[in-house]
Amino acid sequence: MPRRVTDGGSSVDPTDRAAVRDHLERFAGADAVTEADDGTLLAEFSGRTHVAVAPDGAVDTGMPLHSFDGTPERLVFDHDSGELRAELDDGGVYVFRRP
Repeated sequence: MPRRVTDGGSSVDPTDRAAVRDHLERFAGADAVTEADDGTLLAEFSGRTHVAVAPDGAVDTGMPLHSFDGTPERLVFDHDSGELRAELDDGGVYVFRRP
């Protein structure tokens, strides 16, 4: 089977509300994304699986067996491979795979 080639993703500043919303809607589906009263954008998947991005750029994810809670330097949405990477300024990376 040929290996799937992707573009590597689109890098987004986690405090850029319009860009985060646009990419979350593309990543999860427009109907899956809501905005809380405090401005947090929430993409909900099946069960307890979610991605939340607060106005200050803090990210909280929930996924069976692992989660992330922190403030990344950037979010990288790779829509082709169904991955969202939270890249930290210390070089650490958290990968959320679309269920």
